[in-house]
This record gives sequence, structure tokens and C-alpha cells, in this order.
Amino acid sequence: MIKFKKILFVNLFILHFLTLNCLAITNALIATVGNKPLTHLDLINEMKMMLIINGKVFSEENKKELQAVALESITRRLIKQIELEKYNFDDFHQEDIGKEINSIAARLNTNIDALKNNFAANNIDLSILENRIETELKWNGLIFNLYKNRVNINLDVINEQLKTIKDQNFIEEYLLYEILIESVEKEKLQEKINAITNEINNNGFEKTAIKYSQAESSTRGGKLGWVKETMISNRFKKTLKKTKVGNITKPFLMPEGALLLKLEEKRKIHNVINLEEAKNKLLQSEKKRKLDMFALSHFNKIRKTIEVNYNF
Repeated sequence: MIKFKKILFVNLFILHFLTLNCLAITNALIATVGNKPLTHLDLINEMKMMLIINGKVFSEENKKELQAVALESITRRLIKQIELEKYNFDDFHQEDIGKEINSIAARLNTNIDALKNNFAANNIDLSILENRIETELKWNGLIFNLYKNRVNINLDVINEQLKTIKDQNFIEEYLLYEILIESVEKEKLQEKINAITNEINNNGFEKTAIKYSQAESSTRGGKLGWVKETMISNRFKKTLKKTKVGNITKPFLMPEGALLLKLEEKRKIHNVINLEEAKNKLLQSEKKRKLDMFALSHFNKIRKTIEVNYNF
């Protein structure tokens, strides 16, 4: 809780600094995404929200980078909302919003009341975070509806993987970060990978993930958290077992893009395994990974059809 109070204090400086610098123009229109307006106040609130939910502090040095990431975040959300309206898709579970907010609070080592107080202290309505989560829940539901019949899992591969771990007394658990690179023309892919790698070398993995990753985890600096090897497909697991802690894997190439994983830490844990439960989790993990790829491909396709105009 001490750490979170410190963040709250510094975030109050965010409010003071940003308000002094933009009070006169907070309602100015800075962009249109399709038929949706984007104001300066939207951008300021997005910046504050991203700092709060990631436990980060404002610095003048990172101001331009934060603005760029926040602008991209809002733009992506508005594009998704336009697509949801196109399909008239409004299906999601309201309780999942609360679960996600609780998850964010837990990640910050605090509770939901303290998180709400932090938002209020920084003059930002929690409904902005709720709207962001709701959009993602609906988007995930839409992608599932559109592509569920194209998600094929090889059960023989899953069963073979389970055989290798069922008799192990201990299994490995990996603390992972990811960067998902959007699909580009084949001849430009290596150039894109090189650019991302240079960015990682210059600014670190987390900053690069926030700036460039197309995965949902980008707002958390690419952090996936601790993942048991029982939930990872053999393709990734074989590489991770050979990767040294602190290192980054070579890109996993897929039709919808390329994936970089950073192995931040690993540990051995006692293997108490329920084969049926492990099988279901592995299936869910594989389905999610494939749906994430479809989501990225679908988003990149519709983004080309929606006009985005920035007024600055």
C-alpha cells in the first residue's frame, strides 16, 4: 500500500501539470476517427489513466512518448467501437468489468477502493476505464463470433504434450513479456523486426511493447505474468527452455504477424496436475492465441477502411 500511496501522490502532480498546460484547450477537437470525435480532454484522460493502471509516474522526458501511446490507444478503441456498431454487437458480461478492475488493483498491490480514490484524486472518472474494458470485452466477443469456426486445434499435439508432463514432480513456470508485431509484406518483415529490436536495445522491452505491440498486453508493457509450461504449446516451450533468463526469443513467425517473448524469470514449482483440467487450460490457451491472431488481422484490415484525421 505504501507504494500505491506514492503513486497517488505523484499522479496528483500529473493532474496539476497537465491541467496548467492545457486548461484552455481541453475541449478542442484534435482528431476524428471515422465519424467519432477525439478531444484534447480525451487525450489527457487517457494519459492519466494509462499512468495510473500501470503504476507509472509522469515525467517531462517521457511526455511526448506518453501522448503518442495514449493517442494510438484511443484511436484503436474508437476503430473497434465503429466495427462493433457496424455489426450491432453488444454482447458482454457486466460482471467481467468488475473482475478486470479488481485484477488491475491486485496487480498494483492495492484494492479497488484505493484505485477508485486514485482516479478521483486525479479528476478522472472511473467510467473511462470501464468503457475501455467494455469495448475490449465486446471486441473479443465479436472476434469469437466471426472466427470461432476457423479455430482448429490439433488434439493429438495437445495429448502428446500432456504425456510429457503428467509424471513430472516439478514443472517450470515462466515470467513472460510479449511484443506482437503486426503483419507486413513478407519482404518488409525482417526490416520491421530489426526496427523493433533496435528500439528494444535503445529503450527497453517494456517501453517498446507499449509503443509498438499490437497485443492487448501492450498497455502493461507487454507483461503476461507467470505462465506454467503446461499452458504453453510445444512450439513456444521448446524455445523458452533454451532461452536464458533476461533474454528475448527469436521471432515466432505467423501468418498474422510475428511474436517476440522475453523471459524475465523462471522457477520450478511442484507439479500437482489434473490431466483433464490441464488439457482444458491448454486448449483455452491455444484458442486464445489463435483468436488473438484473427483479432489482429481483422483490426488491421478495418483500420485501412476508416479515415483518421489528426488536427495538429
